[in-house]
Amino acid sequence: MKRFRYAINGLISAFRTEVNMLVHIIAAVLICITGFYFNLTSVEWVVIVLCIVLVISFELINTAIEELCNMVHPEQHPIIKKVKDIAAAAVLIAAIGSVVAALIIFLPKLILFF
Repeated sequence: MKRFRYAINGLISAFRTEVNMLVHIIAAVLICITGFYFNLTSVEWVVIVLCIVLVISFELINTAIEELCNMVHPEQHPIIKKVKDIAAAAVLIAAIGSVVAALIIFLPKLILFF
């Protein structure tokens, strides 16, 4: 149970300190509301849930890497910058992939709706 508590504390910490986490959660809620509206299939829901989990997980890993880098070397350093940039790029790639998946799922439904 302690390990779950540590994980929950990590989530709470990330949500309190990272603006991007709030952005990801708002996007996830909006996508879920849209998914319920368009009555997604089970397979479409699996894709949406996996995308949401992927982006939030990568954001958590990015946050952990940034915090560790800041503790190890608080001043600016080219290697630390590179590490942080690479971690941020991982979140970006996950987010772009998620947007593409959402477009594949929702675009045909939106076209029929309008």
